[in-house]
Amino acid sequence: MSTLEEPPSGQSASAPPSEAAEGSGPDPENLGLTTQGIWALAWPTMVAMSAGTVVRFTDFAMVGDLGPQALAAVGVGGQFYWLIESLAAIAPGGLTAILARAVGAGDTALADQSLRQAHLQGMLLGLFGSLALFPFTREAIGLYGVEPDVVALGADYLWWRLWGTIPLSIAMVFGAGLRAAGDVRTPLVAGVVAAGVNLFMNWVLIYGRLGAPALGVSGAAIASNIALSVMALHFVLLWLGRRLVIRPGSGSWRFDRGLQRRLMRIGIPSGVESGFFQIGLLLFQRIMAPFGTSVIAAYNVGSMLLGFSFIPGVAFSMAAATLVGQNLGAGAPSRAEQQGWRATWIAALTMSAAGGLLAVFARPLSQLFTTDPVVTEHCVTVISILAAAHPLMAIEFALGGALRGAGDTFFPMLTVFVGLIVVRVGLAVCLVEWLDAPIEAVWSVLLADYLLKAVMLLVRFRRGGWKQRQV
Repeated sequence: MSTLEEPPSGQSASAPPSEAAEGSGPDPENLGLTTQGIWALAWPTMVAMSAGTVVRFTDFAMVGDLGPQALAAVGVGGQFYWLIESLAAIAPGGLTAILARAVGAGDTALADQSLRQAHLQGMLLGLFGSLALFPFTREAIGLYGVEPDVVALGADYLWWRLWGTIPLSIAMVFGAGLRAAGDVRTPLVAGVVAAGVNLFMNWVLIYGRLGAPALGVSGAAIASNIALSVMALHFVLLWLGRRLVIRPGSGSWRFDRGLQRRLMRIGIPSGVESGFFQIGLLLFQRIMAPFGTSVIAAYNVGSMLLGFSFIPGVAFSMAAATLVGQNLGAGAPSRAEQQGWRATWIAALTMSAAGGLLAVFARPLSQLFTTDPVVTEHCVTVISILAAAHPLMAIEFALGGALRGAGDTFFPMLTVFVGLIVVRVGLAVCLVEWLDAPIEAVWSVLLADYLLKAVMLLVRFRRGGWKQRQV
């Protein structure tokens, strides 16, 4: 553990960020280094993400009543939609590093301007991706190699989800900006409200309640769009009312080429990383396709169930990004390193416990989503394999977040490419094409993927070159 440096101006030496278990949050009138610790930053994100995961579970449970084809369609349709999200992720990725350093340095003007420019960038990129994909939703779902009835349902689901890209971008940029400033409570409230709206609209639109038509998988997509729109509007109204930590200042909505280049330079690797991730999942799904719809449905249900145990990792990733970025902006690189390692240890312990619990209760949880005994058995298998990888996933989440907070977004992108595309997909192809291996062996290559990524990130963070990164 590194020795703490002298605290920056205005920061009490008796209460460094690493020791502040609780904090009152950032002050809009005196924007600067947050006094909140890792847990204080992480737990609201965990709650908000848990609410979102409950909504996704409900989507799957409600759609599951329509049959395995509908379940598989929502899974593959949602995955391809998040490939478009990789464009929307460029702006938040760049914003996190720039705004966190601005907050650490107390630069309110840069915080305001970077938020505005990120909104412009995110909406333009999201609009471009949606318009380009609208005519080709059926072809997009067909890339997964699933059965024709799954293609038809998945294409409908994807088409409707594309209409929510702009509110998604607005919500993502506000969420990233607020967390980078140390405000995790506002995204929590917005997320819980949106989750409630989504659950209600699922019930109305999937089954046709309260006089609405029964829209099935399309209803699930429309419900998600309505919830995203509510969340985006919530953020916009709070911002216009000057009730957020990042308040409207003298910043301009005119295109700022210099700041746009900075956002793109940092954000593009984040967007490409998200794209690699979705492409890797697409290829992995394609490899699984010959095993049948039951395997695809089981893998999607298993991944959805394990979404709960991923939540601490993502939350600690965001907390690490905030604290590393702010401390670098405040001129405290040793404290930034300490926070990165601290987040990693806490994430590893928390995720290991969560993964273990899910593995123990894999069968009853799987049976909430399907009554098919074959699908259930496959769910239990994939959950058990992924649960064993949880400590490695924790390292990827926490140290990946720390590096992104420092502005080093290229290396996490590289790890995803090598681990997911080269190792996971490459080994899976070899097992299926050359060895005619069973699906259990194909799923086991996930362990090699996560092991390699964890080792790469540990070495990168320990070397410390990220401390000199300019954003």
